[in-house]
Amino acid sequence: MDESPAQSNLISAARVTGWAIYLAMSWTWCIGMYLPVLIMRELGFAGVITFAIPNIVGAMAMGWMLRDERQSRVIIGENRSAFVWYSLIAIAFHAFFAAWIIRQIAGPHAGMAVAGVFLFFWIVLHWRRGGEFLATGLALVVCAGLIGWGFLRHELPYVAHPVLGTSISPINNLWLAPAWMLGFLCCPWLDLTFHAARRAMGRAEARAAFLVGFGVIFAAMLLITVAYSGWLVVGLDRVRYPQLAMILGGYLIVQSCLTVALHTRQIGQTREKISMRGFLGFSALLVISVLLGVLSDGPSTYNGMPMGELVYRCFLGFYGLIFPAYVWLRMVGPRRSMGRVLAVIVIAAPLYWLAFADEEMGFAVIGVLVVVLGKYFPPDGSRSPARVANDAAKP
Repeated sequence: MDESPAQSNLISAARVTGWAIYLAMSWTWCIGMYLPVLIMRELGFAGVITFAIPNIVGAMAMGWMLRDERQSRVIIGENRSAFVWYSLIAIAFHAFFAAWIIRQIAGPHAGMAVAGVFLFFWIVLHWRRGGEFLATGLALVVCAGLIGWGFLRHELPYVAHPVLGTSISPINNLWLAPAWMLGFLCCPWLDLTFHAARRAMGRAEARAAFLVGFGVIFAAMLLITVAYSGWLVVGLDRVRYPQLAMILGGYLIVQSCLTVALHTRQIGQTREKISMRGFLGFSALLVISVLLGVLSDGPSTYNGMPMGELVYRCFLGFYGLIFPAYVWLRMVGPRRSMGRVLAVIVIAAPLYWLAFADEEMGFAVIGVLVVVLGKYFPPDGSRSPARVANDAAKP
């Protein structure tokens, strides 16, 4: 029996809604759940706006610019290792975040909760019919319920205000804007969950899903982070506020575990076989990430910054420098060598350190310029076929 136009439109709307939720929830990492807290502390709400706009626009633009399923598969096929490493580092980042921030909020038994919630999402995602919609839909409902409970208790919102003595200044938002733009315009192209969503839809549906997913749902998720930012800036006392600790701990656990499960699932679908050396290497990376999270919960500081926050900012370097440099130099034509990618990263890394660890934020602009201009300077030494033929013809 043929579908009527009304039925067809209803099915399409349901698909768009399902994928919009999937996209928003898959992109709500420990970056979106915590970096706005630090930005509120140092740069205020204007800083969050400067961070959010390229974040939303860059994620949305990827879905609008990717033409079709074939282009997605070609891009992944040509850069498979980069895609896998992008997701592996995201998983390691969340392991560190769970051992550092989530454990502080949810208590010493947070690890068991993280393992259980991850296993639940992993099982649901393997359902053949709509597992990705069920997992992300459940996560959205649970997260909305937890945050709503916090509002009903009048413990949310508690918005952080810039701390006196920090680097708040309107000019610092301008210094950081190029780094946000480079990172968020490039990183979505290496996100396997974005590609999975784009391949599942036609062009019109994809444009609607990416628009709603990031322009509405994900934007709301960033506002939720702002709503609880005050508690994380002052340091939430879980003994004094046990229910609030359960609310925020539950929110962070659900969202982090969903993100990890989504990326783990996509890795399995992208690279069916993983060598024993690769498995052991990633296992070591995961253990190191957890140990860094546990050991960072101490009195040691760098430049007045807790060690956990310093490690967090170092992880951000993968998504602010390393992966954007790869996308810009290797995936955007003309394609440059991996040697050039590594050279650009080595040159720009100290500048990013000065900007984000030493908080001399003007160096962020220079670091971005190194990455952008690294595509053209020094000039590529390769010669065109015509020039090679002309040189060979000379006596």
